[in-house]
Amino acid sequence: MQTSRATPDLRPSPALTRRQTICAFAALPLAAGAAAQTRPTARHRVILGNGDGLLLAPDGTLQMWMRQPVSDGTATSSLGLGHNGPLKVFTLVAVPNLAHIVAASAGWNSTFAVLKDGRLLAWGKNANGRLGTTTQAQMETLASWSPNESNTPLPLSTRFDAVDVSAGDDHCLALARDGSVYAWGVGKVGQLGIGPMPVINFRTRTPAALPYMPVPVRVPDLGDVVAISAGSGQSLALLKDGTVRAWGYNRNGEVGDGTTTNRDRPISVPGVRDAVAVVAGGMFSMALLSNGTVMVWGARGFNNPPPGGTMPALLPGLRGIKAIAAGGAYGVALTEAGTVMTWGDNSHLQLGRGNNASEAPGLVKELTGVQSIAARIEMSTAVLSTGRIMAWGVVPNPARNGRVAYSASPIPLAVDGLVNP
Repeated sequence: MQTSRATPDLRPSPALTRRQTICAFAALPLAAGAAAQTRPTARHRVILGNGDGLLLAPDGTLQMWMRQPVSDGTATSSLGLGHNGPLKVFTLVAVPNLAHIVAASAGWNSTFAVLKDGRLLAWGKNANGRLGTTTQAQMETLASWSPNESNTPLPLSTRFDAVDVSAGDDHCLALARDGSVYAWGVGKVGQLGIGPMPVINFRTRTPAALPYMPVPVRVPDLGDVVAISAGSGQSLALLKDGTVRAWGYNRNGEVGDGTTTNRDRPISVPGVRDAVAVVAGGMFSMALLSNGTVMVWGARGFNNPPPGGTMPALLPGLRGIKAIAAGGAYGVALTEAGTVMTWGDNSHLQLGRGNNASEAPGLVKELTGVQSIAARIEMSTAVLSTGRIMAWGVVPNPARNGRVAYSASPIPLAVDGLVNP
């Protein structure tokens, strides 16, 4: 049990820069540090997965909903309900017997939650070991992962004091309180950051390497990390000194080292200094700097990346930014004034600025008083100061004949059922 100590004052002093403030949060004791993980959020925080949505409340409880309908109408295991009974899409349901959550993330049919005491739980489908619940002995015996799925939260097989988690498409990252990073899931393009996939001494077959690692392993030679982000195939880590490390898939320059060569170990992203947040998207990566500007690299949030996209560059037109989010090929930014800027691909109207929105950064005029943002694939959300949750891009239409139809909305809409308590 942690010894008692005086609770520090979490209010940033006017004399502190944003960089100094985030570093101060990283050094806080357990209770205060956990609260710092969600400080940028509003009363409630929306987190989007590839098939599910999460609503994390400040009291540490978690509600979820299915973003996509299942053919037989049953609840997916990634909701963590302990059953697969009938459930309508965009219907909020509480994850039972789970409390004191300080961070959460969702990937492909998989969900993760960090508890205040440092435990990290996972549930959903375990394809390619993406849940991280497989033990070393199980991997050596089965030459695979176990179990195949779980509709109740399970602890990871590797124990460490977690403070944050980020799920990509097929791999996952976790940040430990000591500044180290753990990774698991698919690693064939280097996204785990552990170097070449290790040879496993199987008990019933010839030793060989697998294209995935179902057991969470520590990323070597990486420390002093204060934030992480897992993208489609790349990974990012923000260090205490404001620099960024990147690794994994790099065909579009997602790693930011000036090449298109995949990297299986973390490397320093040149030119990025004084960063306070990092986000890995579908084909690009970005960092928010302490002065409110945003640096991007890779496809830069565009379908057709501009020349030199393999190196970080400031994105013109973005100033006064306090939070960033990324979809498949587009970006979303929250300003200090509570407005939202978007840029990039608009093929599914995911920019929220009409049918003919420019790829350049522009203001989503219908949104004011925004407290937090989220983005995934072709859908974005914003939590307003009123508690209303707005969504744009691929969103559900009113039910027709008992079914939910989906279409692309060019402007933010209030989604029925997703209203904060």
